[in-house]
Amino acid sequence: MPSSTSIVPVRHARHRKQFLRAPAAIYADDPHHILPLEMETGKWLRNKGAWFEHGRLQAWLALRDGKVVGRITAQTDRLHPDQRIGQFGFLEAIDDQSVFDALLQTAADWCREQGASIMQGPFDPGINHQCGLLVDGFDAPPMVLMGHALPYYQERYIAAGLSPVQTMLAYDLDVRCKANPALYKLARRYRKRLQLRQPDWSRRNDEMQLMRDIFNDAWQDNWGFVPFTEAEFAEMGAEIRPLLKPGWVHFVEYEGEAVGFIVLLPDVNHLVADFNGKLLPFNLFRLLYRLRLQPIRRARVPLMGVRKRFHGTPLAAVIAFLMIEQLQIYSVPQGLRQVELSWILEDNKGMRGIIEGMTGEVYKRYQVFAMDLAQADSESGR
Repeated sequence: MPSSTSIVPVRHARHRKQFLRAPAAIYADDPHHILPLEMETGKWLRNKGAWFEHGRLQAWLALRDGKVVGRITAQTDRLHPDQRIGQFGFLEAIDDQSVFDALLQTAADWCREQGASIMQGPFDPGINHQCGLLVDGFDAPPMVLMGHALPYYQERYIAAGLSPVQTMLAYDLDVRCKANPALYKLARRYRKRLQLRQPDWSRRNDEMQLMRDIFNDAWQDNWGFVPFTEAEFAEMGAEIRPLLKPGWVHFVEYEGEAVGFIVLLPDVNHLVADFNGKLLPFNLFRLLYRLRLQPIRRARVPLMGVRKRFHGTPLAAVIAFLMIEQLQIYSVPQGLRQVELSWILEDNKGMRGIIEGMTGEVYKRYQVFAMDLAQADSESGR
């Protein structure tokens, strides 16, 4: 008879270390999994960072016979537009339904105690960070700030009472490919009124806040949107700035006004795959060496936006196309070959049309799941 599973809150350094190392055993036989850097995940366990000015997070471990067999977090965000919603994230577990059930029930109970009536996830820890469960595309490693999963996770989620509520796509783009001629023809109609420029990093704070303003304006009507605060965006800028290559960030100005921007990040996951989750002290120098002296073949667009008032117009398509094309101009001579554009909502037909017009292909799918906590209470007899 199998031993029972106990769920314990993460309270001290030993628990945090166990939480961070849990994926190593779970994905031991998966050649495509890349162990995340412990310092990146660890900051959420230590309640460090600007997100905690408006978010709250609790973490747990699942133990069986003294061994870690799973982990999870639950969180709330007072900036979320729907305060009925609590979230779960960082969920990893062995292929055992009872472990998934126990972890998700613990997270649901915590969300309920915070006043939530719906639980959604996975979010690590919010929609502006890493979110969604990989449900298709297991045969390729995840790119920077993207999640990975084992095929059984989706089945375990559904059996635990969760249902998919949103699908997000990751596109693979060969940056050497030419776009559909119709996009070039459309771009010529507006090109004289549009100007592309790189950020002026001597005015870093101003440029970062301009990006934040465009992003929050561009995405405000999207599913699950939570605005970036000034402190969050500045913090993110400080983290990614050392990773940026020349020409991999651009603004688009329309008649002198900045109306769009795009950021391309090197695929750090590919560069740290052999670090076993450890960056400090010595692997940091190895990473810097690889970033500066080795050709970067893979990259991802994690941030992109066009001001809301242009949405649904041909001009928005031109702006997005020109930004992606500009990245091609700079990155191909630097050795880049593959770019991931993600996340793209499945129902975002406009952006999907632009990417597919540039020969991009869907190669991964992610889903966000939800549980009605009131219904779960009723079914469990609470």
